[in-house]
Parts: sequence; structure tokens; C-alpha cells
Amino acid sequence: MLLANRTPFSLFIRSPKTKPETEEGRKTLLKKEKNNTSVMISPPKKMENKLLNVGEISKGKECEIGYELQIKKDINESLGERKYKEGGETDISPSLTKANGENSYKLPSVELLEKPSARHHKDDLDHITQGAHVLRDTLAQFNVNSEIVDLQTGPVVTMYEIELAPGTKVGKVIALSDDLAIALKALSVRIVAPLEGRSSIGIEVPNAHRRKVTLRELLEVADEAKKKMAIPLLIGKDVAGKPLISDLASMPHLLIAGTTGSGKSICLNSIILSILYTRFPSEVQLLLVDPKMVEFSLFAEIPHLISPVVTDMKKAAAVLEWAVNKMEERYALLASVGVKNISGYNKLSVSEIKKRLNAEEDVKLDDIPLHLPHIVIVVDELADLMMVASKEVESSVIRLSQKSRAVGIHLILATQRPSVDVITGLIKSNMPSRISFYVSSKVDSRTILDQNGAEKLLGSGDMLFSPPGTSKLVRVQGAYVSEEEVKDVVDYLRKHAEPRYNKELKKWKDMSDNDKNEPLFDAAVRIILETQRGSVSLLQRRLEIGYSRAARLIELMAEAGIVGEYKGSQAREVYLTLDEWDLQTSSADREENKDD
Repeated sequence: MLLANRTPFSLFIRSPKTKPETEEGRKTLLKKEKNNTSVMISPPKKMENKLLNVGEISKGKECEIGYELQIKKDINESLGERKYKEGGETDISPSLTKANGENSYKLPSVELLEKPSARHHKDDLDHITQGAHVLRDTLAQFNVNSEIVDLQTGPVVTMYEIELAPGTKVGKVIALSDDLAIALKALSVRIVAPLEGRSSIGIEVPNAHRRKVTLRELLEVADEAKKKMAIPLLIGKDVAGKPLISDLASMPHLLIAGTTGSGKSICLNSIILSILYTRFPSEVQLLLVDPKMVEFSLFAEIPHLISPVVTDMKKAAAVLEWAVNKMEERYALLASVGVKNISGYNKLSVSEIKKRLNAEEDVKLDDIPLHLPHIVIVVDELADLMMVASKEVESSVIRLSQKSRAVGIHLILATQRPSVDVITGLIKSNMPSRISFYVSSKVDSRTILDQNGAEKLLGSGDMLFSPPGTSKLVRVQGAYVSEEEVKDVVDYLRKHAEPRYNKELKKWKDMSDNDKNEPLFDAAVRIILETQRGSVSLLQRRLEIGYSRAARLIELMAEAGIVGEYKGSQAREVYLTLDEWDLQTSSADREENKDD
């Protein structure tokens, strides 16, 4: 039985009677196996081939592990060895261009990226076979009767699919994970129970040698994804060595967590490069928030940016508030033209937009966008942002995560501290797509993924991915991009186009530099003093502003001694009357005139 697509290694054991008796039969069988591309979990009943327990090897029963040529083929495939011709063309053409106003802009070439490694180790197959022996013996020592029915080999781990004897409790095997790791001399062993759609469990064991997954090898198989997906993210390869590419637009937000050195920052770089390699600036715009001031500095002045990289946390809170305001504007525009989402709007012609807005033919649509690009907001360290302005940030993140999918605004939030005060329940409930790298405890794993497992990862890009639409976790080795690769791609982009920063966003950021110059402060104070209610929702209704801005106005009043401290769901106590406020402001004006 050949599992050509499912696993690069075909560890299958046949009884002697399945071997062809003639040389002609042997060649015919080998040819069929070589060309087979189907996945066959269990042999058909009419076949005489019997899938045996790996443990039978040790009982002296004569077995065969494929044929020599097939084993060599499997070894090459298992380690992802790819042949490159000198000067050969790449799968993604560097001359690919866009017709609507970007004829001079070209997507970067994959030649700027590192080629995948062609090295392989001859002892990998021996290590996998030995692992099967150890698993069988160790489980037998703990009175667990089992049979190894399949395996899948990826860049970092091999997953053995094990069928338990009837009456065996799955929990008993899960409790043996540490014992299995000791027996296999492995850093850790992760048990997946049960496997989706099968009556078996999976035991993931680290390979003898790790293989680096490069972004280039994912890009070279991403042509189909580019056509079908709005924002393809090239994440890595799963335990079967299969490329994992997911659409951010269908997620529609992504939460990433992991300890220092686990691969979180490299994952963010590969995600950003995925966008730069597959989408034009008119299709996807980026907004990068970098509290550390060094993680995203390499991406400064690329054409996809709508603002310089944000490093000031007070400005970052204003950026999220701008995004909420932009979301509301887009919803109003979609409602005006009678479409449900951004893709429906972008399919409309200029004449159709004018018709639906009841605009005259000679009316200029300067204030109405004829094309709405997706906006991706990437925050490298959410914990720092929450420490500076937790209420405003959480409010903006929740509103965006709840509503912004239809209007094409997406969040990618990363943190190395996955605690409940950073990843709050409301934030997590609205971001079902998550990536967890290695974390130090089961508590952290449950905080980010709602289940254990991330504490068993191996680090250096080893991750668990929760894809949209399912609660099942996928183990992935993330794509690696070096700092030199990022620099080469960014240098190419800077030479071919300049960024077009959003002027409206700049005004929102400048407003946060001096909150006391808030233009609505005086009007807000008069509303609070007239009603004698220190309420955020009151300012939202009367001034027609968002929650974050209204909350900031209340905080400014608290600093000025106009209202009291925060009291939970109750309105704040008001300390002044309108007459007292007018008296104070008039006195301050007189003092200022004297100084002049």
C-alpha cells in the first residue's frame, strides 16, 4: 500500500505471499506503486495484502518494507528534495503585473528568497522504523494492546497512527506521553486522540533531523491559492509535509502567541512577506504596530503601508480607533450602494456606483472610493498595548473583530504573554483562528487554544494552528525567512514604488500627541455638566463619536478634576456645575491675557 500524497515515507509491511512470484509481476507492481497518487488508508478486502503490526518484525516473521528503489524514492520525497535547474524559470513570474493603474509595479521574484535545502539523511528511515518498535514495546509494557496502521512524516515530526484494542481507554494512552518520550529519547511526545474521522489515535514523535521549511518552496506551489484566496497566508507545512496556505479573509482575524525564541516574530515576517509576494498595494494595505521598535523597522517605506510603522503606544490606540471609524464609514458606503461586503462593492463599475448613489453624471466622486482595498493591521506585542491603554484597545479590538470582516479590515495580534489580562475572553471569543508556538505551561496553552498541547511543542517554528471553521488543531512547521531575505524583498519594493500614506490617519495620530487639545473637549464637558452624568454612552450619543474617543474624553475630565474615578458600570460622579466651570475658564482666560 502506497501513501504517496499522505506521507512521504511509505512504511508498509507485507507478508511474504504478497510479493510477485515473477520478475515481470515485480516490475508491474513497482510501476503501479510509482505512479500511484491516491490515499489508501486500508487495503480492499479482495486484496491478499495484509497490513501487519510492526511488532511482528521482532517475532521473527519475514517482512518486507517496500522495495529498494521505492525506499530511495520515499526518502527523497519525505525530506522535500526539489530539483532546481540553473537559470530555470520560477513558478511565480517576476513580471506579473496588475492592470488597474499599477502597470509599472511588479511583484517581487522568488529568486530573492533562499532555496529549500536538498540535504537528506539516510538514517531517517531507520529512526522511524526503530520508533515504531519502541512505541509497540513501551505500550505493551503498560498493558496497552495496539497496532500501528499508518504514519505521516513531516519536516519536524512523524505521526504514528495507532489503533487500540477494543476496550482500551484513550485516556490511559494519553497519560503515558511522558513515559513514551523517555522511551523514545525524545524532547516531548504529543498524542492526538482521537484522529478526526478515524477510530485511531496519533502519536507525534520528533524526527532525527529537522528540515527547514522555506517561504520560497511554499510560494512555488501557491498559484492556485493566489487565484482563489483574497489574502493568502503561507504558514508552513503540516505533519504530512503538505503546504498549509490559509485565507486571512476567511479567518478573518488571527491571534498568535508564543514564548521568546519560539518563532513568533519570524512567523509575522513570513505572513507579511506572503502578502507582499501575492497582492498589490491597491489590493491590500498594511498598518504595522511595533512597540519594540525593531521588529517591523525593516518594512519601513514599503508601498503597501498606509502609515509609517507605529511605535508610540498612545498613537497605536488612536490607530485602532481610526480603524473602527473607517469600518463604520465603509459599512455606511456599502449600505448606500446596496451590497453586503467588500467583494460585492469592488465588482461594481463607476457608472453603477453613480447610479446606486443617485449621483449626476458630471458629479465628481472624489470622496467616494471606487475600489476598497483590504486593510491588515498587524500588532507585534499586544501586551504592551494593553498596558498603556487597555480599555480603549480592548474596546477597539472587540468592535473590529466582531464587525470588520465584511468591510475588509483584518487584525493579526501577537503576544509573548498569553495571560487572561492580555487575551481577554471577549477578544478570544471573536478571534477563532489562532496560532500557538511553544509556551511554558498547560495554562498558557489553554489560554490561547482552549486546550493543552502547545507546551509539548519543540520551538523554532513548531506551532499548532487552529484553522477557521473547526476546533481541530493542525501541527505545522512554520516557514522560515531570514533578515537578509526580508531586506532583499523590501529593497526591491522600495525601488519600484513609494508608499501613499493616509492623510486622515495622520490626523488621528497627531490628535493623540496632545489629548488636551482634543477639539471636542469643551463641548463634552458642557454636556456632562448640563446633565450631571459622567457617562461615556451619553457622549457617544450626543457627539456621535465612537466609544474609544468618548472614553478618552471622560478620562481627560477625570484628570482635570471635573468627574470622579471609574466605578464600573455606574456613571462617574460629577464634581462641578456648569456655572463653576464657566467661572474657572473665564478666570483662566483673564490670567492668560494678563501674562500676554
